[in-house]
Amino acid sequence: MHFVRLTFIILALAPAAAWCGNVVTNATDLISCLGFGGSAGVEFSLDATVVWGTGHRSKDFVAKAADGYIQLVDKAFWPQSFIRDGDRIRAHGRTVALTNNIANGFVNADCFDIAVVGHTVPEPPKDATIGEVLAGKYGWQPIRVRGTVRDVFSDEIDHRYQHIIVSSDGRSIGLAVKNEKAPAIDLLIGAEVSAVGCYSPFFSGFRRLSRSEMDIRSMNHLEILSPPPKDPFSVPSIASIQVCDNEQLVNLGRHSAKGAVIAVWQKLDFAIKMKDGDIVNVSLADMPPPACGDAVEVAGLPDTDLYRVNLRRAIWRKMPETARREPEKPAPTDAAEIFTRDGHSEINPKFHGKAISLRGTVTGIPSAGTNDGIVRLQCGDFTMTIDCSAMPDAINGLEVGGKAEISGTCIVKTDSYHPNEPLPRIREVVLVVRTPSDVKVLAPPPWWTPGRLAILVAALVAALAAILLWNVLLRRLADKRGRELMRSRLSQEESKLKVQERTRIAVELHDTIAQNLTGVSLELDSAEQLSRKDLDGMLSHLGMATRTLQSCRNELRNCLWDLRSRALEEADLNEAIRRTIAPLVSDVNLSIRFNVPRRELADDTAHVLMRILRELVQNAVRHGGASSVKIAGSLEGGVLQFSVGDDGCGFDPETCPGVLQGHFGLQGIRERVNKFNGEMRIESSPGKGAKIVVKLFVSSQKHNNP
Repeated sequence: MHFVRLTFIILALAPAAAWCGNVVTNATDLISCLGFGGSAGVEFSLDATVVWGTGHRSKDFVAKAADGYIQLVDKAFWPQSFIRDGDRIRAHGRTVALTNNIANGFVNADCFDIAVVGHTVPEPPKDATIGEVLAGKYGWQPIRVRGTVRDVFSDEIDHRYQHIIVSSDGRSIGLAVKNEKAPAIDLLIGAEVSAVGCYSPFFSGFRRLSRSEMDIRSMNHLEILSPPPKDPFSVPSIASIQVCDNEQLVNLGRHSAKGAVIAVWQKLDFAIKMKDGDIVNVSLADMPPPACGDAVEVAGLPDTDLYRVNLRRAIWRKMPETARREPEKPAPTDAAEIFTRDGHSEINPKFHGKAISLRGTVTGIPSAGTNDGIVRLQCGDFTMTIDCSAMPDAINGLEVGGKAEISGTCIVKTDSYHPNEPLPRIREVVLVVRTPSDVKVLAPPPWWTPGRLAILVAALVAALAAILLWNVLLRRLADKRGRELMRSRLSQEESKLKVQERTRIAVELHDTIAQNLTGVSLELDSAEQLSRKDLDGMLSHLGMATRTLQSCRNELRNCLWDLRSRALEEADLNEAIRRTIAPLVSDVNLSIRFNVPRRELADDTAHVLMRILRELVQNAVRHGGASSVKIAGSLEGGVLQFSVGDDGCGFDPETCPGVLQGHFGLQGIRERVNKFNGEMRIESSPGKGAKIVVKLFVSSQKHNNP
């Protein structure tokens, strides 16, 4: 047996030998890595004694190291087995951040390897006051506190917990206990108890910013020192309360009030009027409300909205010795009196608890399937909310658009006072219906109702459909005749286009190839004349003829490309330019930003544009050795301006070769630009690339497209 235990310890310590480097080995440094905003991914190795072991519903436990207490998470044994109080352990793990959408970013210390190396007598809990606990004196330590149970409730978000509020010496603390099959713990309200648990400065459950609580494992750790009062209503009256701070009110515990119910709304809220005329709003814990007019006694936790002391999480009972009271007779009221004071737009709180009646137009009623009982009544310039949730039958007969007189109790809903706010906020004013007779229909909705409007709209739609059908038939007949006319016009336009295209090609050939061939002929004649007396002159003329023929060949190739290319048919001018330039720039980085709609340019203008761009890009690649070419253009006020820039070797515009040296590219561009009364500007210098900017005045060409 000892050999087996020793082997287990050696195996448990083996990972620690591998975890060398920045490994936390004390509780102080590890605590600094935990909580919200902590450091995840920190490895730790601790020798400690368990003072608050894991339970059947939790894998968290508290251990005492040499330098303090710390909360850890058992990821090694739980839930197959539990760590007990008094176990001496060696724990290895790392800090891990939670990733759920509620506590996202909270860092735990998760133990992935735990070796139990011994056992000792569990550490007894320390006696502590609630004030000492809240001051942080006993963080992560087993403690015992005493106090009076002020409130008990289940957690509506984290179903694993019930909460017990215990107070002593004006301070309160929450006890979180796991839900278990046990008698109703709300019967403990008012009892003096002693609770043994472990205090955690961090949050409990899903609430990220909750107040600190003590964790008690089960109701077995709650000892009743003095039982609660047999009669839960034998508590002080709220008339004895002289404080207004809600924190102080909570510590006072349950108080009672007696009076007649004057309003009931939304199933858990009602208001009573006491003998002295004070109004008390009551919010129930979990029981049906009384009926309007009942004389009741209420016990609950006091809070305030600075107008009055109210009771929350309350219970009630009828007062059998008092007869049922009839509802107070309502006073006719103008809504403006409620929503204005001294001519200013503000809610008048003096109407809270008063019986009033209002007249107006119904603008909203509960939709089918809803049970909130909310009706909207337009009273002049103001809309009043009518709450019929306690009297759902009262709204029978109400229709949107109808006139109605509605009576009830005016309730001014106000937030509870909070020390961080200067004053509570009035959320809403509602008129709570008390009996079915409080709602009287004065006049039905006008004849012009939404239903009748729908019928009229349907009739108009049918007439419109008939008109549309007639239009469709007429359109088909017109389309048939239009197509016949279109075929005739297309035939004429096709012939005209052929003539125009032939004329354009003839002009291109005459202006370029024919003239160049004439120049070649002259150069050859000159070379022949110099062949016997000036050999160098002859060679010069032959070179010029060769370069001119080369220009003719390029021009002919361009003409053939224009005949085959469908670039001018592109709706996007950027794509048309790309298709035209693509054969010249296979290995060049090409950027095109031509912000001109294709429809704005006539075909002859677009053709000249493509020829100029193609010549400029060809010069940049062939003569400039460019690796990047940028094309940009815009059309403003009938002026088409575009540029071609490159990162090539550049040249001197004043000394660059021209027609006399057999270079016809720039001259051809100038001739095309001159036809549009345009301008061409060259920006270049040797070694710094080149940029050619061209302006064409095309306003007269805009509508030339056939």
